Amino acid sequence: MKSVLVAVAALAALSLPAHAAGFDNIVLSGTKDGGTPQSSFPVDTPVIYVSADLVDIAPTSKITFSWVSVDSHGAAPENYTIDKVDLDVGANNEADSQLTKPTAGWPEGTYRVDLAIDGTVAESVPFSIP
Repeated sequence: MKSVLVAVAALAALSLPAHAAGFDNIVLSGTKDGGTPQSSFPVDTPVIYVSADLVDIAPTSKITFSWVSVDSHGAAPENYTIDKVDLDVGANNEADSQLTKPTAGWPEGTYRVDLAIDGTVAESVPFSIP
């Protein structure tokens, strides 16, 4: 009977989803400190901000915010990395990054922010400049 209970417990453990380190409450906004979440920004938005809670990420890890122009209609090559920001996690439980408007304004198109842990993308947040 004991071996049956052990087998049932082992099967139950296998069916539980594994909890992976990552990001939660990701907010993309035109205002600092998380403001109202947005997925679209006017061409004259001065700064685009992203913030996220860090979930079970080791203090020795490095997170990276990569700002990518997916398709800016020829203003940059497709999937062009505009900027990358590396941060050491340390004792932090949240992180943020920002990208300032180019001098001539944001080119219309589609963009994304990739959030990576130790070089592996964990989340991608799309946005557009219509």
